[in-house]
Amino acid sequence: MEKTKQKVSQEGWRTTKKERRNYIVGDLGRTLEGYIVTAMMSTFMIFQGIDMTAIAGAMLVVKIIDAFDDVIFGYLVDRIHITEWKAFQKVSGEGKYLPWYRLTFFFFPIFTALFFCMPRGWGAGGKLVWFFVFYLLYDLSYTLVEVPMQSMIVTLTDNTDERNSILQTKTILNSLATIVAGMIWTVAISEHVGIGIREVALVSSVAFFFMMLPLGRGVKEHNTTLANVDSTETEKYSLKDMWNCIKTNKYLMILLLSTVITSCLQTGGAVGLLVSYYHFGNSLIMAIPILISLPPVLLAQIQTRKLVNRFGKLKVFMICGVIGALIQMSIYFVGPIFAICCTLLVLQAPFGNVSNVAKSFFLPDTIEYTRYKTGKDCSGICNALSSFVTKLTTSVSSSLGLFILGLSNYIPVAAESFEDLEKAGVTQPKEAMDVMWLIYALIPLIGTLLGVLVMGLYKLRDQDVALMARCNAGEITREECEVHLSKKY
Repeated sequence: MEKTKQKVSQEGWRTTKKERRNYIVGDLGRTLEGYIVTAMMSTFMIFQGIDMTAIAGAMLVVKIIDAFDDVIFGYLVDRIHITEWKAFQKVSGEGKYLPWYRLTFFFFPIFTALFFCMPRGWGAGGKLVWFFVFYLLYDLSYTLVEVPMQSMIVTLTDNTDERNSILQTKTILNSLATIVAGMIWTVAISEHVGIGIREVALVSSVAFFFMMLPLGRGVKEHNTTLANVDSTETEKYSLKDMWNCIKTNKYLMILLLSTVITSCLQTGGAVGLLVSYYHFGNSLIMAIPILISLPPVLLAQIQTRKLVNRFGKLKVFMICGVIGALIQMSIYFVGPIFAICCTLLVLQAPFGNVSNVAKSFFLPDTIEYTRYKTGKDCSGICNALSSFVTKLTTSVSSSLGLFILGLSNYIPVAAESFEDLEKAGVTQPKEAMDVMWLIYALIPLIGTLLGVLVMGLYKLRDQDVALMARCNAGEITREECEVHLSKKY
């Protein structure tokens, strides 16, 4: 144990290898639990035979309600020290955000599984009600687990390089795991295997629950105290304080605006399996470019931290984002010619993934900036807003894709898997096929370019964030920090 402590101390890092591993694996379980809904929901609902415009409307109503849930929970996480509640002390344990995670994480896999347990024999109206109720509960449980888990990256350590290392590792693993899991799920529900989406989701949710379990007891928060501020002020946290934290965090607003624009227009996921099946004749064929691109993607992602340290995270994000968008443009204009599309997708993958890894570094920086400016612990509300934007944009992109497809003369087919779809033998009209390609290739391209353009307004410098983090942790005084900042914030 002494060796581990010495190694952590020499690196200037606060966490042990075991703590980092448990946090990363727990986050991986959370990511995959959410991803199964992202990856399968549109196809699952299309297979239910419900009108797609009705589904799109229901999604947006859920998101309006969920907006209030996210803000309320973000405020409560920052405001309430749940470890002081005697009723929960034995279960919650020590920490600032970990206690919330321990008390709530198991709801996430439960409501995800229930979402996919929609009764087969119900009519369209009953299925729509089931979708509304359990999608809302899924969203709520998503917030309950994501806000404390994402907020924890600030309280695990004050070392920005350590944070970036953890963020890079978990983003790489999440990216690779979602690719592998997505392929497994696609094969399982394909016309070649024929397992139902419901069964795939239930088995997956059980596995992800056990991945999330060790985080509750195998991690410690090492940076829970905010230094260089009035201690009596940090104990107070009103709704006005919450609003001031949000208002002060202009860099978070820029980041979230970029995410909203880019992610809302990522409609390709809503019709990806349909494009594979109808345009290329096989629901599994799009796995080929994914498999080919795995080695270069992994290599590129591993280098992201080095690139960020050398050139800055903003340059890396923007340059790779623009290159990826230009390749996406080529895919749209080439059309559904598989050999060319496959080649272009393989070329695009490393740039897109490096851009995504670099973007994951921004949120903790904006939180550190706001903690420095306001003297308040605001990770909860900032991550609640981020969580809301993630869920909102995922749903908007899915509902937008389905809504646009519903406006075409696409022919709905009731099915449980692509095996059932193949047996039905329905041929889609040309207009529906053209709209499907537009949803898959053109709209995401526009979103990526606009999102990169917005991030050009982001002016928070990496070296200044490192100074603010040291000041917030009490390693240097506020006066020392002000002297060395590159500009006045």
